[in-house]
Amino acid sequence: MGLFDWLSGRRAADSPETAAAIDMLIKTIDPRLAAISGISARLAPAVEGALDFCRRVAGEIPGPLDASSTHWRDDPLLCALFTRYDDLQQTFSRQDEIRDYLDEHPAATRFYALLGAAFEEKKSFGVTLENEALRPDTAVTSLNFTRHRLFLPSVEPEAFAHEVTWALFQHLALETLYHLAQIKEDAAGRREEIAFLRAQLAYHAQQEESGKTPPPATKDEKTPPETQESLTRQLEASEAALKSAGEPLQDLEHTLEWILLRLADPAQLLNLQTLNYRINNVNQAVGDDQPGADLRFCHFSVHAPTPRQGILLRVVFPVAELLPRRPFAEQVAQLLL
Repeated sequence: MGLFDWLSGRRAADSPETAAAIDMLIKTIDPRLAAISGISARLAPAVEGALDFCRRVAGEIPGPLDASSTHWRDDPLLCALFTRYDDLQQTFSRQDEIRDYLDEHPAATRFYALLGAAFEEKKSFGVTLENEALRPDTAVTSLNFTRHRLFLPSVEPEAFAHEVTWALFQHLALETLYHLAQIKEDAAGRREEIAFLRAQLAYHAQQEESGKTPPPATKDEKTPPETQESLTRQLEASEAALKSAGEPLQDLEHTLEWILLRLADPAQLLNLQTLNYRINNVNQAVGDDQPGADLRFCHFSVHAPTPRQGILLRVVFPVAELLPRRPFAEQVAQLLL
């Protein structure tokens, strides 16, 4: 906190978690931001609000669901993700991150984790049941779940809730960086466009001074050439767009203001929504009046570091039901297949 920042009513981060979140945010987006006087005090309210948002989202992710052999069939969501318990057990047992964590906690009898899977709605035609009659060639929507993966193992529910919250906030920082990088990339494209339009205007002016008619803008001789008036309008529009979109690129102060504006609405950065379906026993979506099970899951769509989408849920699993580790030679052989 700057020596005289108290005069402006700004305060430094009140908690170690907020201070750590501010530090991580700065290092992720642009370490040069640390040079701004009173940066922690200015970021603290927005960061605390974003952390509160992440806590709410973490609590809204379905679970923790009991994925043990005796209870996994009690939850339709787990049944939709895994057709057999053997598949679930294999997924949970072959995660190196989980096994390494449990090696460090040998007394653990169960662990919590975040389960993610790629999700796809597949449209096709099939046979459906309507009014106790089979109808062929009916449009159906099947839910496909693939690439199952466990994250953030923890033996304590409180610690697990904190880890999920922190992971969500870390992704907020990555999404902020992604959007800032997009602005820089778009700005570079705008600058090239502006330079090209200026060159065209200069060429038109030179041709007019010499009394010549500018050639067509394309190889198609039937295409009329761009007029100075239309080029000027395009140039003005491009310059205005660059000025509007490129404000955070002007200096660190503008970048900070842009970050604060984004953190004020974290839902735009972290696209998570609750989806509800009613499905039959083969994962086909059915109407509310048809036999089936109701699903509620958290669907995510993110950009950083690459565009991805899928679902998230919280699970708890007994350590005793994990399969033994595969011998190292078998793991190597599997990788070479």
